[in-house]
Amino acid sequence: MNAEELKQKLKKIFGDQIAFNREFNKYAGEIKNVDTNFLEWCRLVKKDKIQAYPTPKLRGNIIFIKKIGSLSRCIIIKIINGEIKEVHLGDHKYYDYLRVKLGLKGDSVR
Repeated sequence: MNAEELKQKLKKIFGDQIAFNREFNKYAGEIKNVDTNFLEWCRLVKKDKIQAYPTPKLRGNIIFIKKIGSLSRCIIIKIINGEIKEVHLGDHKYYDYLRVKLGLKGDSVR
């Protein structure tokens, strides 16, 4: 699935207000099993079936974070005032950078 198709599917799940990070297009095509691994996880996030990370630095905002596949891509979904605003894909370096920036510790992902 190409990046534009994936963006459209994510907009169907989360709404048109969703924003994507600059690197999204680069990593979108590399996700294996996008329907079962990634989009299904996004649907569960939308339905409040996935537990969010506690993020005190975000002052009430919510973060969901997941590694995708065996390579070091990730997704971060940011919710502000109950509305999903951002979806990020990146490599392991970007994943680590965001985790530090958000004050997330530990190696486990949800």
